[in-house]
Amino acid sequence: MNVHEDLVLRARVRLLSHNERILHGQEGLWVYRTLFAATPHAHAYKLALVLREQAESPQVAHQPEARTALLDEARAAATRIPSDAPTYQTRMWEYTVTQLHELERRLGQPGQ
Repeated sequence: MNVHEDLVLRARVRLLSHNERILHGQEGLWVYRTLFAATPHAHAYKLALVLREQAESPQVAHQPEARTALLDEARAAATRIPSDAPTYQTRMWEYTVTQLHELERRLGQPGQ
């Protein structure tokens, strides 16, 4: 995929101006999606993490199609995590599935 250089530069500047380890929310989504398109091996973990957070967010709690789309994109990003990455990154998808099963169990309980 060919990514516009100005978008990549803008995403890198935004990421560099951020003072924490990971940029979260909608802003994190566009930054990591843009940077993932340019260098997938470097940004796969953070994109998958932010996508998973969005899938767990209240905004998509009652939108199963949106949650499924976010999780599918997170799964695809997680497959691009390099095999020599730290264990917490390479096992991220296993943790995600476990956490999502727990979330769905809680949301499926009566009275929730």
